[in-house]
Amino acid sequence: MPEEFRFPDVGEGIAEGELIRWLVREGDTVAEHQPLVEIETDKAVVVLPTPYAGTVIKLQGKPGEMIPVGAVLAVIGEAGEKRDKGSVVGRLDEAPEEESQPKQEMKTPAGPRRDISSTPPAMPAVRARAKELGLDLSRLKGTGAGGRITMEDLERAVGTVPSAATQAAALPAAGPVEEIPLRGIRRASARHVAESASRVAAVTFFDDADVSQLEEVRQKERKVVEARGFKLTYLPFIIKATIRCLMEFPYLNASLDDSRDVILLKKYYHMGIAIDTTDGLMVFVVRDADRKSILDLAQQMHQLGEKAANRKIELSELKGSTFTITNYGVIGGVYGTPIINYPEAAILGLGKIADRPVVRNGQVVIRRMLPLSLTFDHRVIHGAEAARFLNSVIARLEDPDRMLIEGK
Repeated sequence: MPEEFRFPDVGEGIAEGELIRWLVREGDTVAEHQPLVEIETDKAVVVLPTPYAGTVIKLQGKPGEMIPVGAVLAVIGEAGEKRDKGSVVGRLDEAPEEESQPKQEMKTPAGPRRDISSTPPAMPAVRARAKELGLDLSRLKGTGAGGRITMEDLERAVGTVPSAATQAAALPAAGPVEEIPLRGIRRASARHVAESASRVAAVTFFDDADVSQLEEVRQKERKVVEARGFKLTYLPFIIKATIRCLMEFPYLNASLDDSRDVILLKKYYHMGIAIDTTDGLMVFVVRDADRKSILDLAQQMHQLGEKAANRKIELSELKGSTFTITNYGVIGGVYGTPIINYPEAAILGLGKIADRPVVRNGQVVIRRMLPLSLTFDHRVIHGAEAARFLNSVIARLEDPDRMLIEGK
């Protein structure tokens, strides 16, 4: 009997993914655990192996198509065998609560009693979001495969996403327009920053750190690190300084649980590092950064950076950060208002390091200056606390001996 291989739940709250490319063709003979398809899920490309051996009878979906978790990807059986459309072998049931119960009526606050069987299909994450928004799924029309309700349908229902007709009407008519589907990293980033902007009361502070002494330390140790195959940038030092300050000001290493009105002070330090790739912005995570030396941090960031650039990074390496640093200075930016990596409470932006004239003891001198931009969630962090945190970061960057002693 043919086996249906469905898009499995890969964890991390993933509800769908974009089919990148098939690694086999219909009619091919495949072995158990042979790579079958590449699917992009929330910034990472996942290679899915087949759990069955046999002949590929049918491949479902085309490159560029969005595939919901639980949808059939392939049918595998014996050569010449036909697909049994009634088979549910290999199926990953969604089992939403309301559909696992016997058919019954339910009352909606906005209208008459409705039969639960009329509710369109939706992933658990979509149902949870609809509950948060107070939306009745039975009143929505799904635009996904098989009438499935998607996150975009929910956003459109609450007015955060214009309809396709509205978008088309808004396009300029004076010249040619190229339509580019919002997919992959850009799609994931767009959703994430929109969520942050809608949920966070963001405020940004700006200041500068004199890293002239730190530059001397970096140059002194640079050749030792380069001999190991990677570069020693300012970033490992900045991470070390930031972690010490997060320990001193724990509300910067926190998140707010809106549903319970509880601030979660995290006693671990997983540092998110935002980087620019050819596919868009990614944030990889250096776990337990407080337990790593300057050298360890430099090496791990080099490894994760290469994996991110080559799209070989794992989903687990993109999740779970407690505080994020974004270095837009490497491409020339000076100050900015970085968007918080929700649900974190703050993010530190690094500007372009350059020699600038400053006043020291009444004299104008040239110093190596690092522009800093700290965005914080004012619901969690008071302005004075954020200012003290930033001052503490600057103090450590300007006194590398103190920072290195603390980092041991």
